[in-house]
Amino acid sequence: MRSIVNYLFITAFTLLLFACQKDEEVYSLKAGSFGNTALTASASSVVLTAAAENDTAIKYKWSPADFGEQPVVSYVLQLGRIADTANNWAAAKSFTIDVNTLQYSFITKDLNNLLNGMGLAPGVATPIAVRVRANVNQYNGAASTVSPVYTNTVTQQVTSYGLDLYVPGDYQGWNPGAASKLAPVPGRAGLYEGYVYMPGTGVQYFKYTNAPDWNHTNYGDGGNGTFNTDGAAGGLSVPDGGYYYLTANLNTNTWTATKTSWGILGDASPGGWNTDTQLSFDDATKVWKVTANMIKNGSFKFRANNGWALDFGIDGAGKLQYADNPFLGYTAGLNNLSVPEDGSYTITLDLHVAGKYTYILQKN
Repeated sequence: MRSIVNYLFITAFTLLLFACQKDEEVYSLKAGSFGNTALTASASSVVLTAAAENDTAIKYKWSPADFGEQPVVSYVLQLGRIADTANNWAAAKSFTIDVNTLQYSFITKDLNNLLNGMGLAPGVATPIAVRVRANVNQYNGAASTVSPVYTNTVTQQVTSYGLDLYVPGDYQGWNPGAASKLAPVPGRAGLYEGYVYMPGTGVQYFKYTNAPDWNHTNYGDGGNGTFNTDGAAGGLSVPDGGYYYLTANLNTNTWTATKTSWGILGDASPGGWNTDTQLSFDDATKVWKVTANMIKNGSFKFRANNGWALDFGIDGAGKLQYADNPFLGYTAGLNNLSVPEDGSYTITLDLHVAGKYTYILQKN
């Protein structure tokens, strides 16, 4: 009897083991691969505009990578300037895609912010390169032992648009829509500058935002003159109220603030080339003014803080241009200003519209 029971038990166990072995499938991985044209883009040339900031600017699609039977594959979209593709795309921007998802889209404002941050010149068609990396994920999150594979590289022409940087802060109730602005520097991608008057005394806090609201990118304090784009970051600050020259470099995520007062200096002015004739700031009109006796046979310049670190001359068309600027450097070939005849003049320097600086010489 015992022999029969043992036989039945062994037989049942053997059948169960066989069934388990039969049900269990063994998967094997192989070196991954993509098709030759796995990655495609919805357009080969894209011109971005602020009017379409919430529209889809471009969509990328790719076929799945083949690593063998049923692995979990994750994808990373990589995008950069042509120069960023050197050194295995180390300088390119990367975007992790949901597992087994085979497409990625940019809306206009997000792509434009990205391109501006990469230093692409607004308004100029610039080539960028795009590819997708496929990785096989370990179940425990450890680094995969399977080498990643890459799609073909797609090259596109993209044209971004310039963004003003708004400067909300203590001085105006933290309202981006009503804040002063910094403007992009023509021909110097990623650089911004402008003037902001912050009345009051004591430390003044502020931030930069790239839209007139808090719903886009804002730049807070990253320490040591750097930005932090975490929305919870503390504000940038200056130690006291005043009229500040502010800069931003989105290529290096750095900023500066220089407190300024303005005057004129030159042999056409009362103080000659030795003593600055000071201008006074009019908060109501946002301009600097002085009334002074000027001489026709002479010339002068506008300069800040009684020095030659920050000053203006005029170009051949009579427009104000920086001669010396610690952020932008020196501009050669500019002229001094002059008056058409001797007499009393009201001289006005208007710096309140970033990048569009003007002056008036009004004879009294």
